[in-house]
Amino acid sequence: MTAATSCTPDGPVVSLEGKTVAQSAVTMAQVMQPSQANVAGNVHGGHIMMMMDNAAGVVASRHARCNVVTARAESINFLQPIYVGNLVIVTGRLTFVSQHTMEVEVEVVAEDLPTGSQVQSLTAYFIMVALDGQGRPKDVPLLIPQTEEERHRFGQGKRRYEERKREFTR
Repeated sequence: MTAATSCTPDGPVVSLEGKTVAQSAVTMAQVMQPSQANVAGNVHGGHIMMMMDNAAGVVASRHARCNVVTARAESINFLQPIYVGNLVIVTGRLTFVSQHTMEVEVEVVAEDLPTGSQVQSLTAYFIMVALDGQGRPKDVPLLIPQTEEERHRFGQGKRRYEERKREFTR
């Protein structure tokens, strides 16, 4: 495995082994309640986005093992509505990491519990930044893609990362 170095909250340098996508991936689920929806029974998009941000934060924290913050949410696509009573399943996985940032792909599936039918409802990418004990960006472990699909996602994530860097240097 490849290693990187980073400062702990207390300051000393430690070795950070690379980690696989599976080591930080997460699936979270919750049944949608009336308080999370409008009068027509459609769940508020902002509530779902909060669930997605929480999942992205868990993925990034599991990878970096430190406090993380959301730097950016992008490509949020509302594909299908979610209704009161649906089971919302939020899945997050790393696609790419740089020195301090992690790109987390988050997908949301809504399941109708009586029928078991599922529809993909939302997708997005969250850019998370690892922070040290003083609130400064810190190094994160390398990402080790293991499957062809993970390597493909890593390449796409690297391309998006480079586009973001160009965007901020204009």
